[in-house]
Formats: sequence, structure tokens, C-alpha cells
Amino acid sequence: MNSVMDRVEKLLEGRKWSSTRLGDTTVRTSFRVGGGATVPLVITFEKTWVKLAVIPLGRLPAEATRAEQLYKSLLEWNGEIRMARFSLDEDGDVLLSAEIPTGEATDSLLSDALDSLAYYADRHASEIKSLLN
Repeated sequence: MNSVMDRVEKLLEGRKWSSTRLGDTTVRTSFRVGGGATVPLVITFEKTWVKLAVIPLGRLPAEATRAEQLYKSLLEWNGEIRMARFSLDEDGDVLLSAEIPTGEATDSLLSDALDSLAYYADRHASEIKSLLN
């Protein structure tokens, strides 16, 4: 049994975030951001990394001008935030993620990563939505 996965599930339970195991290496949960929207959080456990990702916060707009505005905002925010980063996946989904080396994945660090993702998703979700509309 994956002890880091077990500890993450206990941390999620302590936050009252229900979670579901999606196999031996993945846990899915969600949390609410401003305005009451719910965003999914997927946590994968690899041999050397714990990867946490809020997917998706939105999708890259097809219009070039709006896409450039989104790129600019994501880069600016990445320069300001700690322990997490915004990026785009191969489908053009905007995601917010954090990665922790498995050997350093203390409960405190895992909790800090969850706090960071929840804070920045909440802080920027409405801005991202406005850039996409």
C-alpha cells in the first residue's frame, strides 16, 4: 500500500474533501473556489514524485488575441506564486499544479501544496474565466 497516498487521503479527509482512488497511483478530489464553482484535483503518485494538478481551470481560447492575454497572465502569475505553477496541457486545458519529490513528501509539505493549489485556484479562477469569455 502506498503510504504517501494514505497520508494524502487522510489530509483530504481532514479538509472534508471527499476523494476517490482511481487505481493504485491516482486519487481524485475536488474543492470549491469563489462563486461556488467546484474544481477537480487529481493527485498521482509515481516512484519519485507526487504530482497534484487542478485540471481544468479553463481551455485555451481559439482566438489568438485572447490566447495571448491568457499566456501573459499565466506567466505573470507564475512569477508571483509559490509552490505551484500554471501551465497548459496538450489539449489546451489550463491547469495549476505542484510536484513534490516522494522522499520529501512530509504531511506538512503535502498540506502546504494543497493549500497553495486551493488558494491560487480560488484567487485566479474568475480572472481565468474572464480571459476565456
